[in-house]
Amino acid sequence: MSFVLEEYLNSFTNWEARLGQAQQADFGLERVEKLLGAFGRPDDRVRFVHVAGSKGKGSTCAFLAHILRAAGYRVGLYTSPHLNDVRERIRVLEPRGAEVAPAAGHDPFEGMISVEEMIERVRFYQEPVDRLRNDEGVPVTYFEYLTALAVSYFAARKVDVAVLETGLGGRLDATSAVDAMVCGITPLGLEHTAILGNTLEQIAAEKAGIIRAPSQKVVCAPQPEAAMAVIRARCRSFGITPTVVGRDMALSVRSQGVDGVTFDVTGRREYRGLVTQLAGEHQALNAAVALAMVEDLEMFGFMLTEEAAAQGIRETVWPARFEVLGERPRFVLDCAHTRESAAAFAATFRTVFPGRKAVLIFGASSDKDLAALAGELVSVAGQVVLARASHPRACDLTVSDGERLFPGVSVCRANSAGEAVEMATRLVGTDGLVAVTGSVFLCAEARRTITGSAPGADEVEEAHVPV
Repeated sequence: MSFVLEEYLNSFTNWEARLGQAQQADFGLERVEKLLGAFGRPDDRVRFVHVAGSKGKGSTCAFLAHILRAAGYRVGLYTSPHLNDVRERIRVLEPRGAEVAPAAGHDPFEGMISVEEMIERVRFYQEPVDRLRNDEGVPVTYFEYLTALAVSYFAARKVDVAVLETGLGGRLDATSAVDAMVCGITPLGLEHTAILGNTLEQIAAEKAGIIRAPSQKVVCAPQPEAAMAVIRARCRSFGITPTVVGRDMALSVRSQGVDGVTFDVTGRREYRGLVTQLAGEHQALNAAVALAMVEDLEMFGFMLTEEAAAQGIRETVWPARFEVLGERPRFVLDCAHTRESAAAFAATFRTVFPGRKAVLIFGASSDKDLAALAGELVSVAGQVVLARASHPRACDLTVSDGERLFPGVSVCRANSAGEAVEMATRLVGTDGLVAVTGSVFLCAEARRTITGSAPGADEVEEAHVPV
């Protein structure tokens, strides 16, 4: 008998693949609590920080993990979705001294769980999990299972702290089944309105649901007043005074370019001349939110230095976030999939490449506001190549759709992300720019074509072990 990892993971209900069919009633914490019980309550042996938001939450988690690692801690990092391999979601960063710099071109998903470790953990917990699913009739989902698996791995690896990114919303997200010391809320906007609500206030209420206890510390990015009012009210209900970046922590950007951003932050300490290799002013904001969260962790016994902060921010990598690849032509990949993130991408593009336009490879999931995305991106598009990712949620756009979304711009259509990269390369020539955006899934597939990387281990059917 053989155990096929991919087939087992795909046996769980995967709302990521068919989010349009999901309703709010399909999400909740009761199943996750039972699942963590089947795993032996590993969350009791791990300390957590938790990040929710509409944009920038993955980057903020990456900054958090790298700062804490630079401060000397072993850090668990749980993010979603993945670009190539499901194992990217579950990572452990080992502490590294300031004198040890990462090698050039090092693995952007350093520390991800190995195939062997993942199979071992899946197999070890298969019996109690399947008993929960089959005998007790608990319909565990794909994301809930991976969340519990990640927490069990972090407990086994004895991490000092685990950084968790919410998957959808916050109040009912699987990651909210654990108790976090510090919560962070990145910028909010309208997203997943069929599930989270169609007003900013409703979405803020869902995201602020990660705030669950008076003992927590809370850090918040600048928000529209409608969202901030909801977050303040949630904090007041627990007697919490949140730290708001821009009010309680000052941020000043010195310069930015294709190689990143230089900026200053003043919180409880002064951090001068911080440098991140992630491009865009919004990444300086994400780093500031992470810094404020790490400062709050000092209330729980963690130690931070200005040197560790600078090192961690400098070393943070987060692929497909204004990631520049190649030379002739240059490709810019960005997973912008909300109006706000598309606006941030376009603003960064205009700053980094002033006066220039790109051949834009565009595709999005069917639940996204396509008109809003295109409205922000049209200013940087010289030509548009429409592409549909192979993901089930991807929207299949026609040339007519593209011409309506990008008025006045020449539009063509490719049958796949790989074909879109080839078409854009021919259109742009060796001195041009190609931008890929609108969808995490599209960026992932285009990135594999550009870099020549193979699919991840979760896509290889031969990954089995005997049971």
